[in-house]
Amino acid sequence: MTTPDSLWWLSCFSRLGATDDESSMFFNGGIALAGAVISLSAVPVMRGLRGASAAGFRGTGAAATLVPLLIATLGLSLILIGMLPLSFNVFAHERAANGALASSAGLLLLHRRYLRGLSRNLDRIAMGAVVVLALGMVGLIAGVLTLTVFEGLAFGSVITWLHALEMRSKRLPAGPVTPFTANSQQLFLSPIWGTRRSGVTV
Repeated sequence: MTTPDSLWWLSCFSRLGATDDESSMFFNGGIALAGAVISLSAVPVMRGLRGASAAGFRGTGAAATLVPLLIATLGLSLILIGMLPLSFNVFAHERAANGALASSAGLLLLHRRYLRGLSRNLDRIAMGAVVVLALGMVGLIAGVLTLTVFEGLAFGSVITWLHALEMRSKRLPAGPVTPFTANSQQLFLSPIWGTRRSGVTV
């Protein structure tokens, strides 16, 4: 709303940070702050996936390392985008943007490889993000969509998936689940009803 470049949307979001004024300072600072928040979200995700792995959820062992790593990489890429605007260094800015896109695609691939079945809602969001990325890329190549629209759709869908993953990770078990077996029952005497069973493991 404050940028002097009224045609920025015909190019890409990065033009909002390339005007070397107060508006671009707000944009670049906001991008860097968003990247820091995303990087920090890797911590609860890692904790949740490690707990799920200890509880026996299939495939979450490797995911507990790879997924948080890519989340942190995505956040770091956004921080670099904010710190290295187009007006400062085009090459470095574009490499940071490539890193953000590659991290986003990698996270969706890891979901398909390791996290399917962890949550049906998460699966639906991941599938939607893949469809958005694929159709957006086709539209971008065909000239139907601008890079600005593609960036908004792509990163919006990935951030939605990331938020859903973080929320799901916080509800995952924190450790091994004790299986119920025949030895999980214990007999004790009740002064009224006689012998009863308790669900305490012996």
